[in-house]
Amino acid sequence: MLRSLGPAIRKTLEARGYWFRQRVSLPYGIDYLLDVGRLSAAWDRPVRIFFDVGANEGQTSRAARLAFPDAKLYAFEPYPATFQKLQDLATSDGRVIPHNLALSDRDGTVPLLVYGSLLNSLHANSPYNARFDTSLKDTVCVKCTTLDGFCEENDISAIDVLKIDTEGHEVAVLEGAKRMLSGGAVRFVYAEFNDFAQRPGTTGGALGPLGALLSGFGFRFVTTYIDHVVTDGDFFVTANVLFARPPSAFTTAQ
Repeated sequence: MLRSLGPAIRKTLEARGYWFRQRVSLPYGIDYLLDVGRLSAAWDRPVRIFFDVGANEGQTSRAARLAFPDAKLYAFEPYPATFQKLQDLATSDGRVIPHNLALSDRDGTVPLLVYGSLLNSLHANSPYNARFDTSLKDTVCVKCTTLDGFCEENDISAIDVLKIDTEGHEVAVLEGAKRMLSGGAVRFVYAEFNDFAQRPGTTGGALGPLGALLSGFGFRFVTTYIDHVVTDGDFFVTANVLFARPPSAFTTAQ
């Protein structure tokens, strides 16, 4: 792409604010799937199992199946109406395995607060909904289980990438994965956050508790990915973070 652009055309476009760079030369912190792929290749650990927790309609699963064509993707979405759309994706690609479940630190049935497809949460005071005073549309009861229990029931011994986007419930998902984490069976964790410390009046969505929990299981911080920053009113960030276990901490489980 870069070589096909004449120097004059490239100079003109860059003068107008466009920046051209080959994808493979992007710095860490731009594309987490690229970064996971780089580290996996460097450590000779191919991505075979990808967990998409908070899958919504399968946006992440779609991207992951392209980035890791040999991987099997387990996609979890508790909201029934959205899950139907996730099933449509699974129908077109057998590598995507949908589950109408919420993952948490406990088993049972829990109330899911419905704010909108992308904002549904198990918390009444999730960071985004609390900051923007999102109106509650409905409450539905959904089935809930732990990641440890799911893996045991489905004979899954290792997860290469664990992506979590659960509107403030990320730490609870990890609390329910302590057996897998302590056994070194999870290699990468990619999770959403909105601040370093817990925002007053909210539950979840903080980077600090995520790092504190994962560091105890041998994970190291890689980088963050900023989606957007709100500067007016109460400052607010929507971002994600990538953690990885270095090769010395990898389990032999396959």
